[in-house]
Amino acid sequence: MGTAVHMVLVLCFMLFGQTLTISNPDLQQRLRDLDTFIQTLMTCESRPVVGLTVSVVKDGESIFAKGYGQRDLLTGQAVDNTTLFGVGSISKSFTTALLAAILGEREDVGWDTVLTDILGPDFSFRDQFRTKEATLRDILAHKTGIENQKLALRVVQDFDRSELARRIRYFRQIYPFRTVWHYNNALYTLAGHVAEKLTGKSYEALLRERVLGPLGMDDTVYLADVLDDEDFSNLAQTYLTYNRTGQSVAYSHEEFRPLKLHLPAGGVVSNALDMARYMNFQLSGGRDAAGRLVVPEDTLRQTHVAELPSKFNPNKLEPDWPVEAGTEQGYGLAWFVGTYRGYRRLQHNGFVAGYTSLLSLYPAASGGVFTSVNGPNAAGIDVHEIIHDLVGDIVTGKDHWLNDTTACTYPEPWLTRPKPNSTDLPEISDNFPRDKRDYEGVYGNRVAGNLTISLNTTDGNLYFSLGLIGRGLVLPSTSPTRILLRAGEPLVYTPNIVADVEEKDGDVFSLSVESYAPEPPIVFERGLKLTDPDPTEPKWDDCTGVSGTPNRAASSNIFMILILLALFTT
Repeated sequence: MGTAVHMVLVLCFMLFGQTLTISNPDLQQRLRDLDTFIQTLMTCESRPVVGLTVSVVKDGESIFAKGYGQRDLLTGQAVDNTTLFGVGSISKSFTTALLAAILGEREDVGWDTVLTDILGPDFSFRDQFRTKEATLRDILAHKTGIENQKLALRVVQDFDRSELARRIRYFRQIYPFRTVWHYNNALYTLAGHVAEKLTGKSYEALLRERVLGPLGMDDTVYLADVLDDEDFSNLAQTYLTYNRTGQSVAYSHEEFRPLKLHLPAGGVVSNALDMARYMNFQLSGGRDAAGRLVVPEDTLRQTHVAELPSKFNPNKLEPDWPVEAGTEQGYGLAWFVGTYRGYRRLQHNGFVAGYTSLLSLYPAASGGVFTSVNGPNAAGIDVHEIIHDLVGDIVTGKDHWLNDTTACTYPEPWLTRPKPNSTDLPEISDNFPRDKRDYEGVYGNRVAGNLTISLNTTDGNLYFSLGLIGRGLVLPSTSPTRILLRAGEPLVYTPNIVADVEEKDGDVFSLSVESYAPEPPIVFERGLKLTDPDPTEPKWDDCTGVSGTPNRAASSNIFMILILLALFTT
């Protein structure tokens, strides 16, 4: 009998890469089946994945932590449970956990404290109403309705979080305040700055001191650290494409550079073992493995409560799956809140520099699962969903509704995954419609910074530079009012950026870079210097994308809301 028990423990150690104490024979078998299932999933021709890391927790214990595939195609090195992966926007929950730790020990500030009471009277949004009313809860729950500026975030200028806080006043409105959930990465970086203002310490030091250190997450680091320290031998390399012949496009580590500023929004790097500690911390009400309180429970629990509906399709009448496999109710403070087969589920995904990740928690079942892949992105989405649904069944004691066959065809036969949105690019022309020198100059945008175009007299080409990592060729298109910005290293995988050329008095005046709807174009104005006074700043903007041009739809929406409030309160 003793020998049999010993063999089980040895098997667990070999299988999961760490010593586990699982006394439930059924759970032991289901975890062995999970390992077999994932190995089969990794061989599916329909979704070739480079490397994958998985960790599962249950009842305060780490019960599964293992790596699959390769962390580097060039060297052939395998992923293990200590291999580091960028967790992307899962980092946002680290920021709210940090803020919960800070707020929980103070009586003068809380989730509903107005931002100007923390950041000072010089902080402002573009309009007076948001400036006077916006709270910490509003920015964390994505309720402000202002633009996200994805391009500016990806190629970010060389400035700190205090400068970002100053530039928030130039972000334009997409939706009226507190009416529609609109995801915003920059405001999580602002939340990191709030933590800095409250404590007088850097976000980097605070996260290590208040969360990572107490939880024993000693291997967890920050993406930007990789650029300054070569001692990251177990970091998974990321890839844009991958197939069974080994063809791939590797992401450059220069992609990590913007994450120095935006660490609070997406710059955490971790592994399966440390993420198991983090999941148990969230599930236990803010405690470490020894039961010591790291974050006050009531403050942390508030991050798990939905604020606004995050996604809603009113025309959807039937479920996609044969079981209730994921109903999203809304977004809390860095958590999507929903259900899975009758159990409440907290979840967040992450996409950064080629890493795709997903974290799911089932509070009532005291269970959770974390996965991350290093490429390619398209395949990773389905792999995460499959594993998380399978683990969701395990930790909640449900029978599986997915098997080896449906895992390889997922989401079919139930659902056809829509193709990602693509922009129809204008064709490249042989010649510019005007002298190339007419395009030369510095074009400024108060949020995104300077876009510089210069003529190389050696090869006769126009080149652009934007922020820390935006570099490439300027190309003519068949449209006389459009040019294309083709990114080079390190953004070789970025599609051509379309820019509309606006003239004034016969000269090139501005470049309007297209964004994904509902975000407005980003306008770079020739000769605009960020130190120039803003003519719109002395007077409050009307909340629209362009100062002085009323947003009639937004005004109409606000008017209708006021009418409805009047009707329901009389």
